[in-house]
Amino acid sequence: MSFKLPEQEIEELRKLQRNVIGRRDYARVTCVLMLALDFSPDLVAQSLGIDVATVYRYKNLYVRGKTDSLLEDRYKGYWGRLESGQISLLCQELERHLYTDAKSVSEWVKDTFGIAYTPAGMVDLLNRIGFTYKKTTEVPCEADAEEQKAFVQMIKARFRAKKESDIYYYADGTHPTHNTRSTYAWIKKGKRLEQPTVSGRARVNINGLLNAHDVTDVIAHECPSVNADSTIALYKAALEKHPEAESIYIITDNARYYLSKKLREWVEGTKIKQIFLPPYSPNLNLIERLWKFLRKKIINTKFYRTKHEFRDAVLKFFDNIASYRKETLVASNSELLRDQFAIHF
Repeated sequence: MSFKLPEQEIEELRKLQRNVIGRRDYARVTCVLMLALDFSPDLVAQSLGIDVATVYRYKNLYVRGKTDSLLEDRYKGYWGRLESGQISLLCQELERHLYTDAKSVSEWVKDTFGIAYTPAGMVDLLNRIGFTYKKTTEVPCEADAEEQKAFVQMIKARFRAKKESDIYYYADGTHPTHNTRSTYAWIKKGKRLEQPTVSGRARVNINGLLNAHDVTDVIAHECPSVNADSTIALYKAALEKHPEAESIYIITDNARYYLSKKLREWVEGTKIKQIFLPPYSPNLNLIERLWKFLRKKIINTKFYRTKHEFRDAVLKFFDNIASYRKETLVASNSELLRDQFAIHF
């Protein structure tokens, strides 16, 4: 195959080869460069660990639009050795069954189609067809999926019809414990990162509200216990913070203190209206994402020698909540939740 390039283009490819980031882009640039230096397509394919058809595809991309086209197209239309119909069947299999490692997927592909992939090659393929390796989402087994779905549709309709003067909060309590936990972090290979620990059991009781439409509107009260009395105090704070509100809707779980006679009687005659989540539905309570972020940011990554240092750090987190606005403070745990909420960061 004759593929001649001007010396200037060859020099530009050499420079790009030295500076390109990522092995895929390096392979593409090197492929074109080797062809321009009169290496055969077979030798290029063998040297780079790709098939001959891919060599010709890279060459055609370069001819069509130089390096812009060569590098721009790296994730389009190429699925390795599987045909499009086989890719479709693979996607269906992955959506029906849980595979926890690439080796298992490779074995299924080999048994089904007679095509062998290394685990690394399978990871590459899975990334290109839209799959990623991530943690599964925990959902209470007692939860009623249809009831949750109905709740989501209801709350979406409420949000769409929301008056400008209406406020929606999510409510819950949390009890961070002064007990350092190990966590995942980027640590140099072969090294250990030791984290001091304490065995204390002192905890901070927080009763909180999170605005469904403003992630920085958090009302968090430290209290001796999360109960009807501390919840009344929390609701009073919401009324004081939003005197202009026509109604304040508070979405809660079915904890006893939310259902207590004392709280219900107090709520009557106020602007506050409680909306109850379906049973066993912490995945639909947006404030759970806030507690998760609190653990990630404050609790699981730092060492506090005394319970007073720990308490101060927890309370300071809520005092400085606005500083976390640009971070992923509330991350949804399911497609259901992503459809439900319109959080403004």
